[in-house]
Amino acid sequence: MMTVKLLRWIVLPPIVLLAMALAVANRAPVTFSLDPFDPVSPAIGLEVPLFLIVLVSVLVGILVGGMGAWAQAKRKATRTKAAPPQTSGLPALRD
Repeated sequence: MMTVKLLRWIVLPPIVLLAMALAVANRAPVTFSLDPFDPVSPAIGLEVPLFLIVLVSVLVGILVGGMGAWAQAKRKATRTKAAPPQTSGLPALRD
């Protein structure tokens, strides 16, 4: 468990710094379009800064990953609670 925490401290800060640098470097507005058929004049589109799209995408990824980890932990706890007690594996004594 300690290696996971150490790995998290080694991997996470560079990713955060990269996302922050990307956000600062990309402040120009872009068209965020939800219309795949007309890229020139989309029916549904927003003019937003690119860093907003990047940061919202990261936030959504964190939330989805957290919900997945929570669901997995809940499923594991339910399975552990519902498991039958372990026997010693020895045959029963007969009279």
